[in-house]
Amino acid sequence: MDFLPTLILFLLTFTVIIAVHEFGHYWTARLLGMKVLEFAFGFPPRLAAIRHAGIDYSINAIPFGGFVRILGQDDFTIHQAGEGDVGSFTSKPWWAQAIVLAAGVTMNMVLALVVLTIAFATGTTASTGDVRVRSVATDSPAQKAGIQVGDIVRSIDGRQITRANDLVSYVTSQAKLHPDREVTLEIERNGRPLAPITAVPRAEPPEGEGPLGIGLEEVQGAKTLALPDAFREAVSLSGQVVVQIAELPGQLLAPRTATGGPTVGGPIEIFRITGQVAQSGIPTFLKLVGVLSVNLAVLNIVPFPGLDGGRLFFVLLRGIFRVRLSPQAEAAIHAVGFVLLLLLLVVVSIADIRRVVGG
Repeated sequence: MDFLPTLILFLLTFTVIIAVHEFGHYWTARLLGMKVLEFAFGFPPRLAAIRHAGIDYSINAIPFGGFVRILGQDDFTIHQAGEGDVGSFTSKPWWAQAIVLAAGVTMNMVLALVVLTIAFATGTTASTGDVRVRSVATDSPAQKAGIQVGDIVRSIDGRQITRANDLVSYVTSQAKLHPDREVTLEIERNGRPLAPITAVPRAEPPEGEGPLGIGLEEVQGAKTLALPDAFREAVSLSGQVVVQIAELPGQLLAPRTATGGPTVGGPIEIFRITGQVAQSGIPTFLKLVGVLSVNLAVLNIVPFPGLDGGRLFFVLLRGIFRVRLSPQAEAAIHAVGFVLLLLLLVVVSIADIRRVVGG
């Protein structure tokens, strides 16, 4: 896909995802009697705006995402505007503040479920539930046991395998907890089941190999599902994405292998993937939108300063535990968190560039 169409699609995709997120804040703030000052598409400088019922609906020059300004919710300045105003964010009960802060994440999850359900209902590529052996390392337990490339792993120690991660997690834990103990795999080859195969996972495999020495892939196939099944599949995929994000910190801290650790992509990597996925059809592209929306929801609810989760943390601290920092201290913490997030974005973007140019 050409650069310009990909750029337009990339910007539109993120604008929609973030606009839905911000609409959650906007709608619940108005519902709970807070004064919304602005609903903006893009970031300043402002190009145009329409004022209705005291709210500025603006279009800005930087066409990426957007934001909502609520009176009194100003995390990046020491002076909290609107203090004492009945319509300000800070004048409302802690539970109302919590609802507004959590509404953006909730709307992203709703968007993800909607677009993923549409994707699965209209026909897309999805995992068939078969886990296939992609590679077998030389002199590994898998090779010695007779496992071959193309084999389908049906179960291990009686546990059904439908995802590659299930097998990897189980074998890794068994190798650490029970060294030298055999595991039993049920394998299908060329459509026919084989006799059970036993192998001993290695607690300390060579660099770049797993305990069994096999590379795995999930078999993909075309699927068109009835609406209830499509919704269940959407919930399942969303759950998988949440689990993968939750496991990411541990994977990043784990020792690196020759096959590398997990890839953390920033805007440039997402831009590249957008161009590739867009050529695979609308359902596949909708899957990408859904996955990105789940990612934004999960990352935004993390209790880190500058994110919705960080703001929510301080609100819950005040409301439930009666612990309150001064507005000045909170503002300073959020400002530092925001700067750290920008630095992280720069680091990830540099890694994206090096990945693209092969550096």
